[in-house]
Amino acid sequence: MKRNFFLMPAFILIFCILQGSLTVAQEKTEASAKADTVAAISDTTKVKEKKDEEKKFDEVVKDFKVIEGLFTMYHKEEDNTVFLEIKPEQMDNIFLCNVTLEAGDGVYFDSGAMWINFPFIFKRVGKKVQFIHKNVYYRADPNTPISRAVSRGVSSSIIGSAKIESKPHPERNSILVDPSGFFLQDYGDIGYYLSEIAKVDFKFDKEESYFSMLKSFPFNTEIETVIHFKNSKPKPSLARIADGRSMQHRYRYSLSTLPETGYRPRLADDRVGHFLTLHQDYTTQTKDSPYVRYVNRWHLEKTNPNAKISKPKQPIVFWLENTIPYEYRQAVKEGALMWNAAFEQIGFKQAIVVKQQPDDADWDPADVRYHTIRWIVMPGGGYAVGPSLANPFTGQIYDADIRISADYIRYMVRGLEEYVDPLSIVSDILNPTLSSWSQPMKACNYGEGKAQEAAFGWSILSSRDSFYLDSPKAKEYIRDAIKDLIAHEVGHTLGLRHNFRASTIHTADELRDKSLTIKEGISGSVMDYNPVNLAGKGKKQGQFWHTSVGIYDYWAIEYAYKQIDAKSPEAELKELKKIASRVSEPKLAYGTDEDAFGFSPQGIDPVTNMFDLGPDPIAFFKERLELATELLNNIENNFEKKGTRYQKMRLVLGQVMRQYFIAAATLPKYVGGIYHRRDHIGDKGQRTPFEPVSSKKQREAMEALKQHIFGREAFKFPPSLMRKLTPERFYDFDFSLYYVPRVDYPIHDVVINLQNSALNRLYHPIRMNRMVDLGLYFENGHSMFSLAEMFLELRNTIWSEVEERASINSFRRNLQRAHLNKIIALVVKPTGAPYFSPASSQKPAGKTMPPGDAIALARADLKLLQEGITKSLNNSALDVTSRAHLEESLSRITAALNAELQRQL
Repeated sequence: MKRNFFLMPAFILIFCILQGSLTVAQEKTEASAKADTVAAISDTTKVKEKKDEEKKFDEVVKDFKVIEGLFTMYHKEEDNTVFLEIKPEQMDNIFLCNVTLEAGDGVYFDSGAMWINFPFIFKRVGKKVQFIHKNVYYRADPNTPISRAVSRGVSSSIIGSAKIESKPHPERNSILVDPSGFFLQDYGDIGYYLSEIAKVDFKFDKEESYFSMLKSFPFNTEIETVIHFKNSKPKPSLARIADGRSMQHRYRYSLSTLPETGYRPRLADDRVGHFLTLHQDYTTQTKDSPYVRYVNRWHLEKTNPNAKISKPKQPIVFWLENTIPYEYRQAVKEGALMWNAAFEQIGFKQAIVVKQQPDDADWDPADVRYHTIRWIVMPGGGYAVGPSLANPFTGQIYDADIRISADYIRYMVRGLEEYVDPLSIVSDILNPTLSSWSQPMKACNYGEGKAQEAAFGWSILSSRDSFYLDSPKAKEYIRDAIKDLIAHEVGHTLGLRHNFRASTIHTADELRDKSLTIKEGISGSVMDYNPVNLAGKGKKQGQFWHTSVGIYDYWAIEYAYKQIDAKSPEAELKELKKIASRVSEPKLAYGTDEDAFGFSPQGIDPVTNMFDLGPDPIAFFKERLELATELLNNIENNFEKKGTRYQKMRLVLGQVMRQYFIAAATLPKYVGGIYHRRDHIGDKGQRTPFEPVSSKKQREAMEALKQHIFGREAFKFPPSLMRKLTPERFYDFDFSLYYVPRVDYPIHDVVINLQNSALNRLYHPIRMNRMVDLGLYFENGHSMFSLAEMFLELRNTIWSEVEERASINSFRRNLQRAHLNKIIALVVKPTGAPYFSPASSQKPAGKTMPPGDAIALARADLKLLQEGITKSLNNSALDVTSRAHLEESLSRITAALNAELQRQL
């Protein structure tokens, strides 16, 4: 019911008016009080600001320790207060910042990891100074109008900011800032990585983070911070950290000038593999590419430019850190000095010098002025990395530090620990390059793969003759493996990328010829992921490892470092193109990370692989699996010794299965494969970039897969061995034995995983689409290996028992189910393979769908299997499990065909 305001009793009306008046008065009073408070706060702030403004430079840093250098710092030890002095001429001037993870946690991150190298400026904005990552990746000649558009069109990034703490210095006119806003932060996004990827709840804790070391020199300033991470939900797996609630990292920020050295950048060529420094040049719009790409290299100049061979003015000096065990220092030194032969060919004598850091050295290995080879402790990691830092404007390398895991040698002779799950070796094999969210092309996992290769070779040799831990042969084996590893990592620091095609240059017979491999290496490059060079039993044994750099390595060094009499990078191109035009020479074969793509179907070239040797990977893997079989058959005879533990047998079986995993991942590359070359038009040999793998070679690879991966006789394990494959029963720091899903060895899971590895590659949408496209690469009348032939061969091989109406063993039943999963998915619900765009590495940009022909062929497979299984079930001699398996398969096939029919309707 509506009420009329004007009919309300008078006292109520008066009450409402009074109440409203009181409310208004109260609001005015509160507003006035609030205004007075705001005014008071404002006055206090103004007084404080005025007081701050009145602070003199010398008053702020009174009683502080002065650390003079490029950037002078002031430190009070009592409360660990730090101020950074910035001079007027240092504002808006470009410097370099190198961020190093100087000390990790021993679980997730190692020590000495180089995070990033970037140009920066300090910029004053009002009462604060910003620490800005300067965007120098888009440029133009500053004398051209377009340079104004470039400066407006690209954005730099603020890394941190700091409040100005005093008046300018009365003489230097410099200012003081608190650098904690610049450097006390989670620069490596450790918190994000651990929470999103490792699923561990560590968060950055600024309150407990602090400055731990401050040094400054005329050309560089070193700032070390201890960054604290706290965890409110610690897990048992953090046992290697002293207390799972707390973790510390140490960051090193190296701030340095951009020295004027007279260095001339060198333009890159895609025919030779170097790391690059690149930018987009907007000076002219008529070039084929907007990019300018410089080779990353050290600044080497002859002391005597006119001499045929001369020492450099400043050699590349590597210091062996005093953490390297005494027994390995000579091998490390020789591995680094292997590269001098390549430099001598282009006129440099002793381009690389190796020195030993004294035990009482007063310098820090992370100092940008020292290039080190270090032994680091990262429990559980058998690896090595060799990053370098280059000037972002020119590509001049100015720092390099190689890190070798202290566990590496142990893994060479024993193999990787396997506590929880034998299937864990799958990820190590199929993803041999480390993921890196900042610079994926610079990731390297050669050390870990090499350790596993060395362990396999060690087990083979140990089972043969006089090869034991302290024997001369064993010592030579370890020494040469270290030299090979160090040469690989030093190659990275010289600017060289991986070369996964280099292993094609020597035949099997040549690999056994020590006189040849001592001169040329066991492959064309130490930058390949070379396996241990093992000969079959009874065959002549060659060198196990590289003891000299390869022929390709000489070529890559020549391109990057040969002295060319020219006045500009462009003026060098005539001579550089002459060097690069040798690309078609067989012993200069080159293919790098993006050519191999690990073991994914995007790697189209079957001879650009990791961990193979020789021009014919099919022949190599056949021999490799023979070696694996030899080792398998000798596990009990050679490793079951009185007083030893059964766990060794399980480790050796893991080494055997690793060889199968690599073969299963590599052999499918021949099917629908294309040889890919980087030749330019007019290069000697007139090779085209693409040459399809011959049908003969594709069929040969398929036969190898049918025999060794999918065959009925492919996997046989002695029953007596299966009874001895016990896992580790001692607990470790992580109490891993409590997380073992199965104490017995899950042999069927291991085998089906490696078989699925091959099936996934053969039935991958990218590969099947390429096989359809390859019909256009061949001339009419060529008998190509078609998609239809692949489907036929796989069906006939995997389901051969159906044709013979025979019983089916347990390995084969698993394989048939896996195959059925593939073709049913193609018919009922075909899905594509995701691909990613550069703009978004987190979410797929789209999918590559399987070709229509593959769907049709899969349906034909199901129809033929339906008919064959129906006939096979008439055999009364089938065992119970085989019959049940076939009946289930028939039911699934019928349901899939019905579902496909309904989908079409």
